[in-house]
Amino acid sequence: MRLRRLILIPLWAVLALPALIVPAPAAEIDHEQEYAACMQLARERPEEAYKAGLAWHKLGGGFPARHCVAVALLELHQYDEAAARLERLATDLGTARTSLLAEILMQAGQAWSLAGRAEKALTLQNNLLELAPGDPDLWLDRAVSLMDLERYEQALADLDEAIRLDPHLVEARTYRAVALRQLDRLGEAWTEVETVLALQAYQPDALLERGILRQYQGDLDGARADWLLVIQNDPDSRAAAAARARIEEMDVQVR
Repeated sequence: MRLRRLILIPLWAVLALPALIVPAPAAEIDHEQEYAACMQLARERPEEAYKAGLAWHKLGGGFPARHCVAVALLELHQYDEAAARLERLATDLGTARTSLLAEILMQAGQAWSLAGRAEKALTLQNNLLELAPGDPDLWLDRAVSLMDLERYEQALADLDEAIRLDPHLVEARTYRAVALRQLDRLGEAWTEVETVLALQAYQPDALLERGILRQYQGDLDGARADWLLVIQNDPDSRAAAAARARIEEMDVQVR
């Protein structure tokens, strides 16, 4: 599945913190513009963003610069270091600014999950849901960690809550199909995938999953068609990489 969403935190929220006011030598820097540019660079050219963020921090970039550096590390797949930096940012915030704290911790949890540290991610996500139980993305994030730990029944309950809060959250429905398949509830998994594709005609993770379900049903041509569609439309995506692996595995089995 694709990387979970990353949040661009409103700069006014971090610059409003008294402890983070930039020093006089950086007064001429437009920090709001710098933050937006740095975060965009982190997604497009993360190595450059990492260096730019460090330089900006030396000029008084404070919390926003540190956040950009952490996101750049995340995009560079330095997940452990990114997660640790995000947790330090959250610690520096203390207990103030609850919504901002929740967003930073959410990113840290996502980073731990990408690092393969599902237990650490789960600890953060348990705490986060006490802060913001009405956020469907938090329920989705915790469900992903639970699935990484093969706790599919619990994950399913979290996904159900995410969908209750946002019936159009296609990611939650796609993960729900995966959880149902893992629980050998294939008919329900198929229904969930079809629901996703009715909401969003082209959804690569749902097509990947439908191909798996078709393979289970013995429809190898249908499975291949779904996977090839993912590869053709998103050749560099994680879904495409998984689709290629599935096709290669299927071809080996057929020989």
